[in-house]
Amino acid sequence: MTINLEAGIKQLVEEFIANGKPCPSEQSVAERRAGYLASTVLAGSSPVMEQEFVDVLNGVEVKVYKPTDKANLPVTIYFHGGCFISGGFATHDAQIRQLAHLSESIVICIKYRLAPEYTYPAAHDDAFQAVRSIQSMDVNTVEIPIKSFLLVTAQVDNWLSRQQCD
Repeated sequence: MTINLEAGIKQLVEEFIANGKPCPSEQSVAERRAGYLASTVLAGSSPVMEQEFVDVLNGVEVKVYKPTDKANLPVTIYFHGGCFISGGFATHDAQIRQLAHLSESIVICIKYRLAPEYTYPAAHDDAFQAVRSIQSMDVNTVEIPIKSFLLVTAQVDNWLSRQQCD
């Protein structure tokens, strides 16, 4: 299982296994989701946002984090990790708050549909539809100025590379 991992990650995974932590590939989807959610306490506290709300864009749930009351903040679109079977607002809340605070940008997290309940390409379709909706927002009716934005993924396999979109 650990043969092809980088040295630092390999050591960490071997320590987890030695300490009785289950290998995710041997867990059920429900166990993986519960474990992922339970691990969020390790993130500690996170900054308070000026504004935070959940919305639905083109049928896809998103959560918006605005760190300050400043105008004309840049926008970061965030795709949570979880290997397409787990993750969401609750598992990534602390790191999204940190990202919004440290980057002084409005972060919009897309909550895509998860497998196995929804098969490929459901998650990708959700991400695409949400980004297209964000791009087409009328800046006169929304307090978020969508002139340019950064796409960020928490996926280890980086299925959507980081890029600046204008």
